[in-house]
Amino acid sequence: MQPFLINQGSFSLPHFFCSVVTMWFLLLLWYASSPHLSSTQVEDRLILQGGDGPCEGYVEVFHDGKWGIVGDQKWQLNNEKVICKSIGCGTSISSKDIMLKKVRSTTWMNEVVCNGNEKYLWDCMFPGWNRSSNTKDTVKKITCSDKIQLELESLPGVRCAGTLRYKKMSMGKAKETGYFCNPKWDKKQADIVCEHLKCGQSKGLPPARMFSQIENNVVLKPTHCSNTEHQKHIWQCITSPKVVCTEPVSVICSDHHNFRLQGGSNVCSGQLEVEEDEGVWKPVCQSQYKLNKSSDDLCSHMRCGKSHSQENMVCDSSKNISLDCTDKINISLLKDDQSQNVNHCFGSVHFNHSGTLEAVCSTNWDEKDGRVVCRELGCGEVVLVGSGSKLQKDGKHDLVDCKDSEASLWHCLAMHHKNPTSCRKATVICSGSKTVRLKVDTKDEVKCWGKVEVCLDGTCGGVCEDAWTDKKSDMLCKDLDCGSAIYPLSFLRKSQSALDKITVSSVHRTQQTTNISQCNMVKNVDQSYCKDKPAYVVCSGSVKARLMEHRDRCSGNVQVFYQGNWIPVCKTALNNKDVQNTICREQGCGHGVKPLSFFGPSSANSGAVVSGLTCSANSNSSAECTVTVTKTNNQQCALGGLQCSEWRRMMLKLGNGTCEGYVFVYSEADSRAVSSDGWTETESKVLCKNLGCGAYIKHTAKEKADYHDLLWGKKYSCKGETISIWDCELNDRPSLNQSIYLQCQDDLKASLGETGNCSGKVLLNNLPVCYDNWSESHSKIVCQEQQCSNSISFKEIDKGSRGDAHFVSCIGSESYLGQCKTIIGRCARGLVSVSCAGGVKFNSTQKCGGNIKVFYRGTWESVCLPNMFSQEGRLLCKELGCGIPQSLRPDQIEQSEEEKEGKIIPETSLKCSNENRNLQHCIIKKNECKTPGVIYCEDYPIKVPIPPIPINWYVGLSLGLLSLVMVVALCFFMRRRFVTRFKSRFSTRKVSAFESGDYEDVETNGSELFGPMEMRDLKSHESESGGDKENGRRSTASSLSYDDIAEEENVPAQPVSSGEDGTSSPGPGAGPSATHEHATYEVEEDQQESYDDVVSMITPAETREEIAEVHERPKPKCLAIHDDEDYLEPDGQK
Repeated sequence: MQPFLINQGSFSLPHFFCSVVTMWFLLLLWYASSPHLSSTQVEDRLILQGGDGPCEGYVEVFHDGKWGIVGDQKWQLNNEKVICKSIGCGTSISSKDIMLKKVRSTTWMNEVVCNGNEKYLWDCMFPGWNRSSNTKDTVKKITCSDKIQLELESLPGVRCAGTLRYKKMSMGKAKETGYFCNPKWDKKQADIVCEHLKCGQSKGLPPARMFSQIENNVVLKPTHCSNTEHQKHIWQCITSPKVVCTEPVSVICSDHHNFRLQGGSNVCSGQLEVEEDEGVWKPVCQSQYKLNKSSDDLCSHMRCGKSHSQENMVCDSSKNISLDCTDKINISLLKDDQSQNVNHCFGSVHFNHSGTLEAVCSTNWDEKDGRVVCRELGCGEVVLVGSGSKLQKDGKHDLVDCKDSEASLWHCLAMHHKNPTSCRKATVICSGSKTVRLKVDTKDEVKCWGKVEVCLDGTCGGVCEDAWTDKKSDMLCKDLDCGSAIYPLSFLRKSQSALDKITVSSVHRTQQTTNISQCNMVKNVDQSYCKDKPAYVVCSGSVKARLMEHRDRCSGNVQVFYQGNWIPVCKTALNNKDVQNTICREQGCGHGVKPLSFFGPSSANSGAVVSGLTCSANSNSSAECTVTVTKTNNQQCALGGLQCSEWRRMMLKLGNGTCEGYVFVYSEADSRAVSSDGWTETESKVLCKNLGCGAYIKHTAKEKADYHDLLWGKKYSCKGETISIWDCELNDRPSLNQSIYLQCQDDLKASLGETGNCSGKVLLNNLPVCYDNWSESHSKIVCQEQQCSNSISFKEIDKGSRGDAHFVSCIGSESYLGQCKTIIGRCARGLVSVSCAGGVKFNSTQKCGGNIKVFYRGTWESVCLPNMFSQEGRLLCKELGCGIPQSLRPDQIEQSEEEKEGKIIPETSLKCSNENRNLQHCIIKKNECKTPGVIYCEDYPIKVPIPPIPINWYVGLSLGLLSLVMVVALCFFMRRRFVTRFKSRFSTRKVSAFESGDYEDVETNGSELFGPMEMRDLKSHESESGGDKENGRRSTASSLSYDDIAEEENVPAQPVSSGEDGTSSPGPGAGPSATHEHATYEVEEDQQESYDDVVSMITPAETREEIAEVHERPKPKCLAIHDDEDYLEPDGQK
């Protein structure tokens, strides 16, 4: 195979790398400058909504194809400056909190911090798009320094038509004028202009030259409205100046205006009125409306045919305009819904509309409406109102709402259907007939149960129980249109008042009797008879459901009225959708939305619970359902509640704290301020109490709350000892265009653990909060109230706590936890603790590296990290102030003990998206790893590894050590050898001196061997040296040692001269025997002492017995001792 060769002439490695780097640099430059990849105003748009013009209002941002709001956490003035500047409105001059009618589902930006120099708001610091949660329904309303005025420039006297022109006003002066242009101008965009100018909607788009001549050098602002639902001002549609347009836009707008008859002899005659505002009616001549319709048109509009006379519809200052139409309306009460059974004083209510019977439906039908009917028919007072037992298909009038002063039912407010509809008919019983009714013992005002009461000749009283039967109960329930009788009365609690009288002793039926009122009544003459035994009847129609909650309407704990008692309902009995819908329809609350957990402390033991409910899909009342009641305490079932579609709640907003502000009604659709029309101190006291805000201080009527151009469409009037503000609600529409500002005495303040920790036990006015029903939305409200950003987690603490605490239920639009629904009681579970992002801190076990630690639940704990070089890792190093992550070798890392063990399994993880800018918003309470996360940033102090030792050094060191060991061994060997040889010499001498046969035993005495002088010297030496004596024997080896030493050193023996006594010494050849026998020696005393130790050391004990005893002998005078010698040398003869 041919090897691959690089042609050096055509390829240069440095040139190749330079080309690659240049290519990547150009790609990055293109990416950064590409308009479709960068954040520009084309992609992201910002407007101010809900203000007086485009330079005032709250902030909305268009991002990622969707509109959202901007939260106000950590808000500052620089943010407003950037906003006003970016939309061409100058600078900010003021801001305040306002309410939103409906909270946007998306909060694109929150916790924004600007320095004032940014071009757009999204250039400022913030956690990221839709990263910081915002549950509040209040936003910042910003007012910029410039104002944009629009006008339609046209000929004099022409209104709502012309060329669209703007003036940019600042400090009351016009700083810029110009026109708008748009090559794609259409009706939707023109409608924005007409609506802003209160000229209706657009109906024509003529050329601009129809109205005025425009100069060529005028300023033209190109516009394009991408979303007319959010852009309410044409200024908000200004687009890029690159769009080319030369013709200003123009528009022609249209406006339009409605009537009823009131106060005549029938519904089709009376005074003409016009609706000036929504729900506000005035006589046409007293209004600002200029009448331009004929009388026939007016009668036809009011469903009354045509006018009898063709009078001129001209207002006269002395009188109002009246009409008399051709159709006539009468009231008819039908028995058994049969047209031939017209009864004068009881039955189902119908209108006879020119001979056609039109039924009145029973929705919201009440005693006030029945009172108007009885009075109109001359039948006395109302006895009972109700609804038909089955659905009928001829209903045309519904939602009737009468006042006591109404002269006719037709004059009452009502809904009139064009075509008949299916409904249950409204019924009424007046006192003008002989009646048998049921008198209720309690104040619950529940009908169809109670004591049997008979009214005869204007006198009413009870019936004796002894003569009453179940069949009579069935007949009475049917006559009263109350369903069937319920028996036995196992749960009924009977009561008897001293004022109650038994006026009928017995009631007798005949075979022809079809109605209880047709029975024969026997009066009770003896008042003592049957005094304490009145007859009771409970009909199925008395079964009612209610939602027990003073704070909410159409939401709350469910109770069922059964046999005279309100009984709680198990939550399992509310799971069926038909049951939910039936209960909600019965309350006039629409349809069922969802079952709820029981709110608040457990109710007292009632002795019974509703364990089962069965309703049909068409049931409109729980009276039509099958009810199962169980004699048991409520601890054997989880009690429940229900929320309906027409749910609503009151709250104080835009004030100082939780118990001061405008009164708002929150509903499923939106939130609206309550009108001050009819609102008094009585309603204020009830509401303050319902809100848990203590006593009433004051209330004032103010202009409508910011951005709430629509008021709540109901009025309130409380009578007597009212418990709930919802009992005061009227269907009358308010006529005053002002809102209520209410101030109560108390204030509910939330706190979270220790001040500034953003984590801990939740407290409301220093009282803990129950874990029951707590959710993530509640945590968000607490964290934001404490300025602690998002919530991360919550948990149950102090389980089994027996003290009082707050139960809390929020809807998610609250700014403060105290605005939520609360009640104090004993928790079923423990207390709640919350952790917020604002309290999150990060650290590592070493400087800029090691195991990652997070502090957010009151303690430092380990955390999972997806990857060191992930988004989380980069943000973490930035948070620690340590640069960016880096990769290190194991030998560059100094691990702590915790890192080495690695036994901790984290319970928390870091998980960021590309939108995250703050690491605090990446905390999730979820385990996603088995070992703690580890990171090393570029500022981590790297461990300096010990450099490797060269192999030559190792060899030299090894050889040196080996040589040292050999030297030491050699020295040890030589020393041992020296000692051994030294000892061996003395040992050899001993053997040769004492064990050899060279010596003979000497038995003569010392005088024979030595002279007197030698003997004296020996004795003297022996006495001075302390010679050894052992077992009576003397050891005198000093002379022998000399022989040994002399022999060892090979010193030749010197001849000894003859002494004075004539003796002579042996010659050179003399042997040892001769020496011992004839030679005598004299040793100096000090020399002898120096040898004593050596002699004693080397002389074994067993040889000492063989040493011959030396006898004293005179010392020869010729013997001389030399100090420098180790032996004795005789003097020569002179």
